[in-house]
Amino acid sequence: MDKTLLVLNIGSSSIKYAVFGVEQLDVLKQGKIDCPPTDSERILHDLLKQIPQPDIVVHRIVHGGENYSKPVLLNETILKDLERLSAFAPLHQPHNINGVHVIRKLLPHIPQYACFDTAFHAGHDDLHSVLPIPKELRDNAIKRYGFHGLSYDWIARQLKSSRAVVAHLGSGASLCATRDGKSIDTTMGLTALDGLPMATRTGAIDAGFILYLSRELKYSHDQIEHLLYSESGLKGLSGISGDVRTLQQSADPQAKFAIEFFAFKTAQYIAMMSVSLGGMDSLVFTGGIGENSEIVRHLILGHLRFMPSFDVQIIPTNEEKMMAIQIKEELGHA
Repeated sequence: MDKTLLVLNIGSSSIKYAVFGVEQLDVLKQGKIDCPPTDSERILHDLLKQIPQPDIVVHRIVHGGENYSKPVLLNETILKDLERLSAFAPLHQPHNINGVHVIRKLLPHIPQYACFDTAFHAGHDDLHSVLPIPKELRDNAIKRYGFHGLSYDWIARQLKSSRAVVAHLGSGASLCATRDGKSIDTTMGLTALDGLPMATRTGAIDAGFILYLSRELKYSHDQIEHLLYSESGLKGLSGISGDVRTLQQSADPQAKFAIEFFAFKTAQYIAMMSVSLGGMDSLVFTGGIGENSEIVRHLILGHLRFMPSFDVQIIPTNEEKMMAIQIKEELGHA
């Protein structure tokens, strides 16, 4: 009988899941459950009653740091390593890891694996990964890692173009420059705050602003983190929402400006990614905004009219299927 693989993508406000047959990677069941993290144990307990008993569980872990560039079988030592990276992904990593602990409690004898959003970018050269900071900090693996790697791996396997910029535009947003299916450069860095403005995250911002908040306005570390991750981006610019669908339906001028700002900055970063590639053959849109917002795509492409011609594609992402593929490949090499 074919073994079953349960893929879990546990976030701060939802749990995405998919059950696959390992041999053919056919989807047996999948869905998304909106819930606060405090309910994750109850939700997972109920979910396990509704699906076939999994033989393997695999988790999306956002940050793999320096040590984890391919799927791994989780153990206590690895979990402790990953917990130390939570400071670099506070919106995601704690919830990802909590899911591992919950499944361990509910299914103590089932092997659990992790797939990492940073892994696809692990081969970057120093020009695209080093931060301009003192050596003693660089030697502690403080560098640009990049994220959304499961999405980019999925898209890269669909592409025929040699030089492509992939725009993963959703509540979290980033770009990846790929050459022959490999990541060359990306807009996110040490944390998932860098690069494009997002639904509620700042994106790249003057580091002096952080000093000003702390020194002059007396913001605490927690207040600064909340502002940067949860009150900025489209939400901060519009004063209404971080959801592009809501902003597109609003008559408020600030909603229109927020969308225009997002599109303008995205176009600027696409041009930057094309520099890393020495030119761009294809621009691929994916993610919730990239796949569904014709308005945003039109605005972005309008800013790129000066560039030499390139192909434009819309390719739906499938992070859960990509995780299943990576685990099957890993098991095949074991």
